[in-house]
Amino acid sequence: MRILALSILFLPLLILAPVIVKRFLRSARREGEALRNALDRIESNVASLEPPPEIHRKADYLSEEESRNDALASVEKMGEHLENILLVILASHPQAFRSVVLFYDPNRERLWVRGAVGKETELGIDWQASIRIGGGVVGWIAKERRTVCITDLLSQKKKLEYEDGSVRARSLLVAPILNGDVFEGLLCVDSLSEGAFSSQNERLIQLIARQVLTILQYYRERKRMREQTREYSALWEISVNLGSKIDLTHRLETTVSSVRKIVDYDQCFIFLVESGERRMTVKAARGYDAGVIGQTFSLTNGLLSLIVKNRHPLVFSQPYSDGSPAKIFPDGCDIRIDPHSFLGLPMMIEERMIGVMLFTSDRENAFDLCDRRLLSIMCNHVAISIAEAQAHALVEKLAVTDGLTGVFNHRRFQERLLEEVIRFGRHPDPFSLLMIDIDYFKRINDTYGHPAGDAVIKMIAKVLVKQVRKLDVVARYGGEEFVIMLLKTDARQAFQMAERIRKAVESSPIRWQGGKISVTISVGVASQPEDTSRRDELIAFADRALYAAKRTGRNRSVLYQNLTQDMYEVG
Repeated sequence: MRILALSILFLPLLILAPVIVKRFLRSARREGEALRNALDRIESNVASLEPPPEIHRKADYLSEEESRNDALASVEKMGEHLENILLVILASHPQAFRSVVLFYDPNRERLWVRGAVGKETELGIDWQASIRIGGGVVGWIAKERRTVCITDLLSQKKKLEYEDGSVRARSLLVAPILNGDVFEGLLCVDSLSEGAFSSQNERLIQLIARQVLTILQYYRERKRMREQTREYSALWEISVNLGSKIDLTHRLETTVSSVRKIVDYDQCFIFLVESGERRMTVKAARGYDAGVIGQTFSLTNGLLSLIVKNRHPLVFSQPYSDGSPAKIFPDGCDIRIDPHSFLGLPMMIEERMIGVMLFTSDRENAFDLCDRRLLSIMCNHVAISIAEAQAHALVEKLAVTDGLTGVFNHRRFQERLLEEVIRFGRHPDPFSLLMIDIDYFKRINDTYGHPAGDAVIKMIAKVLVKQVRKLDVVARYGGEEFVIMLLKTDARQAFQMAERIRKAVESSPIRWQGGKISVTISVGVASQPEDTSRRDELIAFADRALYAAKRTGRNRSVLYQNLTQDMYEVG
């Protein structure tokens, strides 16, 4: 009787069982198809990403504004791809209300909202949220770095950290975005219903989190390649600008101004090392008083000397670790800065030290290994460029200077005289010539030898250069003769200068092999326009005055306009 009653009770269930199982299998099949469709859409979406731009694209094709717009467009494009991914999540979860992606900032150790979509207009998202790792529900999940499903959020007294409070989620499913062991962020989907997510949902969000990582890596690589293109194009631009002129000053100034496109610095200096590597000179400065340019000092101590000695780059950050600033510049250098970061790079050609390029910043950790690598490439090129300019300057100097004395040679004097004669036609300022001859020079050579004669010539040249102004021109005219062009100087003033020079030479005996050689000079003076306005006559008149000075006893100065017949006639 009891068996019959039970049979009657369960008979409907037995009849309906095939129908229930069939409906369950159909539901599972639909859910599986939805999952596959969602994954297909994700893969199709990621596959649609265009390939990264070629590195060899020249950045000179892009202005700064174009580069900035390109970067903004890239950010917007990334946002579009993330939004599409988040829409796929919503479409795959019928009960989902919002899907949110949070990126991790390792410098601040915070999460921030990068993208969010929802099924309603009002998302209830706090776009300014800064979520601390370990703080609150989302912060705790970030610390755990694993997929977490919470079915009843109302048991939590506080709202989710990315919510603004206008809408409260009841269920939450979160998957970490992991690049190996590196935490990149979180992918979140929430619902206004309790218990809205299943284990299959967890698998799907984990797969989507991987696709978010793919998008993130793609745009990071795109940014890196864009930066690399900009940097290498800056190198190319520096190379072109350096080659436009062979002048050393131009090349130094071009370097310190153009390099800002590669690295953000507060001060930049270029130091050139003298032969022997014991002294160095400030040749260029940017972001600091230009008055230090030209200053020379010994390489005695400091990090700058260390770079020259070791021939290796030096990156230094936070030099206040022991409470006092690191000593960067050697004693005797007038540069006074205490930066938080600096990068020093040797400029070398094979084993030859050319100089050091130094970058400083008031920010800590301002320069990284990437900066060092890229700037090292630039320094190699700049070193060759500087050496080329120095060699050219030396050749030019040798072409216009006397090898023994270092003053201008006869050729350069004639060129400068012609320039002044032409200039006089536009600006009639007077100028004068002093023609100078060493008295009894042959006797010096015969008595002490030619090396002593060379020493006398060198000494005379030093005295002449010391006595005149920087704007005046001193040249070796030939043999034991010198000529001085005194600019903006009339005959009377020129005669006074001639007497001062003559007395200075007379009071400067040459020390030679334990003894002294007394030397005197004779000087002839002619002026333009007082004596003549023709170049050839000016030289001839100064030479006549010199001959008269020698004819009348030597060790004296004679003005051409004071010449008399008996002074010039040969006795």
